[in-house]
Amino acid sequence: MALLVCGTLLGCAAKEQESVTPYALGQALLIGPDKGGTPVRMDEVCDGGAETAHDDCLTALRGCGSRDYADVVLDEDRGVLDVICYPGNASVQDIGNDPVDTATAGNHTVLVFDDLDDGVDVSGDVSLTGNGAVVYGHGADVSVIGGGLSVDKNNAIVRGVRIEGDVTISKNNAQLAFCEIGGNLTIAGNNATVVECVVHGQVLIDGNNAVFVRNELASHSTLSGKNLSCNANVTFDDTESSAAAAATPAVGAEPAPVVCNG
Repeated sequence: MALLVCGTLLGCAAKEQESVTPYALGQALLIGPDKGGTPVRMDEVCDGGAETAHDDCLTALRGCGSRDYADVVLDEDRGVLDVICYPGNASVQDIGNDPVDTATAGNHTVLVFDDLDDGVDVSGDVSLTGNGAVVYGHGADVSVIGGGLSVDKNNAIVRGVRIEGDVTISKNNAQLAFCEIGGNLTIAGNNATVVECVVHGQVLIDGNNAVFVRNELASHSTLSGKNLSCNANVTFDDTESSAAAAATPAVGAEPAPVVCNG
């Protein structure tokens, strides 16, 4: 079963449908040089660099086809640290406009949250129990998980949601983008990527080869992890518990950079 959504009135029932992807196929977003990213076409991602950099970029994009969508994560020199590839041929299922108790996504399933500013979409926990599962929201201000999120299989992607509880990543190759985490972020798997996220709790990196780019962290001025790669992470004052407040510090205040040890 690709998707299980458990509602208060309906109990647990499968809710499956085929629909178009929530992201524009053939497009990409360059993340790293500028906050919010720079949109380009997939066939333009590797343009503008030296020949060697171009070849390295093409190698990094291998496996993400022109009919997919990609978030391309860059370092301070515009080198490619990771590519978050959103498939064009996955099974797409919508949570729907009505809140549900829990949700779980199976193999190669894109679980889509609505774009309505109507409170919590999933009141409890969300579990990614299939390889290649994707949670796709329309922004941390409107797509909300009231509980925690657990990544229990490899190659998971979580984008554009707010998780009010903890996030626990126990498997490899997890990728998080444009998320807000109200609790702690624990990374036990290898090759995790976290970009343009706001984390209010603690960050614990036990796995190898993590990538952190343009995140805002309330509890850390230093990150540590084996073979950790970083670019443009900053701290913020967590007196206001929202991504908007974290992203707009007081006039004259400069966010302090996060030091990475890896």
